[in-house]
Amino acid sequence: MKVPENLIFSLFQEQDSRIRRQLAEKSLEIGTGRKYKNVSDDPSATYNIVELKREVSQLSQYAKNRLFADTSLSYTDLNLGKIADSLNLLYSKAIQAKNQVLQPDQLKAMGEFFLSSLRSLLDRVNDQLGGNYLFGGASLTEKPFDENTLEYRASSENFKVWLSENYQVDTFLNGAQVFGLNVAISRASFSNPDDGFTNAGVLNIRVGNTSISISYSAGQNLRNLVDYINTNYSQTLKADVTQNPDGTFSLMLMSVDLGKDISVSDTSGGDFSIGFYNPNVLEVVKRIGNKLSNSLYPDDSDLMILQRSFDRISFGRSRVGSVLSQLKNLQSVQESLKDNLEKQKSDIEDADLSQSIMEYTRYKLAYEALMRIIADQKDMTILRYLR
Repeated sequence: MKVPENLIFSLFQEQDSRIRRQLAEKSLEIGTGRKYKNVSDDPSATYNIVELKREVSQLSQYAKNRLFADTSLSYTDLNLGKIADSLNLLYSKAIQAKNQVLQPDQLKAMGEFFLSSLRSLLDRVNDQLGGNYLFGGASLTEKPFDENTLEYRASSENFKVWLSENYQVDTFLNGAQVFGLNVAISRASFSNPDDGFTNAGVLNIRVGNTSISISYSAGQNLRNLVDYINTNYSQTLKADVTQNPDGTFSLMLMSVDLGKDISVSDTSGGDFSIGFYNPNVLEVVKRIGNKLSNSLYPDDSDLMILQRSFDRISFGRSRVGSVLSQLKNLQSVQESLKDNLEKQKSDIEDADLSQSIMEYTRYKLAYEALMRIIADQKDMTILRYLR
């Protein structure tokens, strides 16, 4: 039975269209290296690819944040190291002056050295990186320390950056915490540490989470009070008589624990009711510099507070160093995770080029065979038929 020519042509068209489509698809796979060109090709695979791309993009942002934090904290560590070196030098100078062998003009010269060092320290605590203040906390562009009062005036919060969905690090630090000291000095002052108090009262002291109440009586003096505190609370507090730059004397209290803050108040109406203040590192250097400039020798309290300044800076630097170490470890984790995500995306998205080339060759041979079959059957090509 003779097969109608229009049926032969219809079958030829169907096979021709199918093989051409397959050739085109494999040509595109080979050219782009991708299995899927449209969402409709495989919606499930396409969704997975989109999710993996989102994760890779997010991870890339976290990596940028990590590099930003690493750069900022490395510069912060450098500044803290320089500040610690300056304080160490000032401590050795104070020991030299305390020996009371220097003449008044030599004390004044050393006082000028302290005050010039203060200017250098001020430059460092107000240093910037990329327009952001290292020790301005979350305010970023507000100068941390006032150049005249030396008081901290920027944000009380650290500036943080996210390094993963549930992990963030402090990048620009609150200078009040970094350079603040857990030391309290009474605003009340006395011309002589052996002069009796005029009014009795109660000191309310808080060290970390520990509260202490210390009563003092009229007629008691600074030396008696310091001895009492050191005898009964030596595990929590250190007390000393400190001479002020104007030659008067005040009570100085310090937390034994380097990491615990201290606050002191007296609401009883006693001699210390005018309050206490907590000096920062800059104010300590200025205080001792002014004493030297007034030809006053440093005392034990000055050495103690300078040592505490150095220790607090070293403590802050160790915390920065710990974060930097974590960032170094996180780098390898992020790089490994990114490689894994890229591989997953590649496994889904990328075509197997050797397989695609093999299939392309097979489709091409099939097409050529189809053309030969038609030519053998009807002694014609599709072009002849169309004529």
